Amino acid sequence: MQRLFEKERAREINRYSNITSSEIFSESDIASLPEPVQKYFKVCGYIGKPKIFNADVIWKESFIKLSPEKGWTKLETKQFNSVIEPVRIAYMKALSMPLQVRDIYRKGQGQVYGKLFNLIPVVNAKGKETSQSALITLFSEILFIPSYSLQNYIKWKPIDSLTAKARFIHKDIDVTGTFYFDEEGKFIRFETNDRFYNEKGGKFVKKRFSAVADNYKEKDGLKIPSKVRIIWHLENGDYEYFKGEIDDIIYNVRFP
Repeated sequence: MQRLFEKERAREINRYSNITSSEIFSESDIASLPEPVQKYFKVCGYIGKPKIFNADVIWKESFIKLSPEKGWTKLETKQFNSVIEPVRIAYMKALSMPLQVRDIYRKGQGQVYGKLFNLIPVVNAKGKETSQSALITLFSEILFIPSYSLQNYIKWKPIDSLTAKARFIHKDIDVTGTFYFDEEGKFIRFETNDRFYNEKGGKFVKKRFSAVADNYKEKDGLKIPSKVRIIWHLENGDYEYFKGEIDDIIYNVRFP
């Protein structure tokens, strides 16, 4: 499973290997963005830094809760994102059981594929609902890799000084979400009603979903989110199903 992740990551890196990172973010690039998104670029130090076409997200630690009733399972997580054509690939290995999962969004298609002992397939989720949900996971992260915010597939709508709404249109998927910022200008929460929750019995139902950035750290002159939580807001209470700490985000990854 890890080999599959590395193969797909390599393919995406090679796909845009001719791109240079000589262009930098300027204030004119962000002039059309809503006020709080512009402030985020400035406060987090992206103005004057190279524009981003891909990134490795380095997770220091991560945990998943496989159902509301279960406890936390510790994971080893690796993640790669590409911007020009939106791609997100994640590899997760449970440290307390022989389970490995690859989660991907690419070319308008999402898939969650998991194996026990790296041999026995236990999940192979795909289809409209899975693809839309995979895109929304990427959507929630667009300010972690802020070049996403400037792409044609993202349409912004201003709300107020602390809030902006965005629409993500890619292939046959069209979803919206709201981004919230603190007074300093840092992104703190993403919310949407367009993600599908897989209920018992395999029924997909749209539920309110949020991603929360609880803390930031400084790396190479940039402020990046460090602690992240992913939450389903269900009728009987909140179900926090993923949490983790980001150690670093390495932008513009290339092969030696």
